[in-house]
Amino acid sequence: MVFLKKGVIFDLDGTLVNTLADLTNAMNFALNELGCPARSSEECRQMIGRGLRNFAYEALPDDKKDLCGQLVERMVSRYQQHCLEETTVYDGIYETVEELARRGLRLAVLTNKKQKPTDLIIRHFFKPGLFNPVIGENDGRKVKPDPQTTLEIIAGWGLTSHEILYAGDSDIDIHTARAAGVQCVGCEWGFRSRRQLLDAGAEILIQQPQQLLNLLD
Repeated sequence: MVFLKKGVIFDLDGTLVNTLADLTNAMNFALNELGCPARSSEECRQMIGRGLRNFAYEALPDDKKDLCGQLVERMVSRYQQHCLEETTVYDGIYETVEELARRGLRLAVLTNKKQKPTDLIIRHFFKPGLFNPVIGENDGRKVKPDPQTTLEIIAGWGLTSHEILYAGDSDIDIHTARAAGVQCVGCEWGFRSRRQLLDAGAEILIQQPQQLLNLLD
């Protein structure tokens, strides 16, 4: 299948970069400060993607859910100071996004991660201006799977939903794309399993970033 697209919107965690270790470490640091048990990286893998407040709520024991606000504050503080320690870019991502830019496609990042660590990660790993815009979670902004921000990116580019490809690794990304009327590609190297992506309604799955180029040739 070949798609005539003019822009690609990327998720961040589990799609462009592997942030699992740093997110798990920051969450467990914050949980420990509140006297709560740690979570494994596999548990955190399944919790990531629906926004930090949801991540924190799920990470807390059933009898400590009232500590969600405190956990978010502690986790944010810790993560912003340590978000680059173990995070890595997935193999093939650099080559893929730079080739897409060379071909003249518009590229954006849309994530449910807070804006400050999102900016830190993008500035650290990628060339300036490669992604525009780069949008993370801010107070008052609806998070994925709400399609509002996706549609705002598309409108800002002066394009239509049919001219966009959305690349993400989770059910949240697939639901976001479908709500915005955008073709979605499920990335199997990320935080969700192939089965979870298919159950969410993924029609196209890729196992390596470079396969995105094949779809757009």
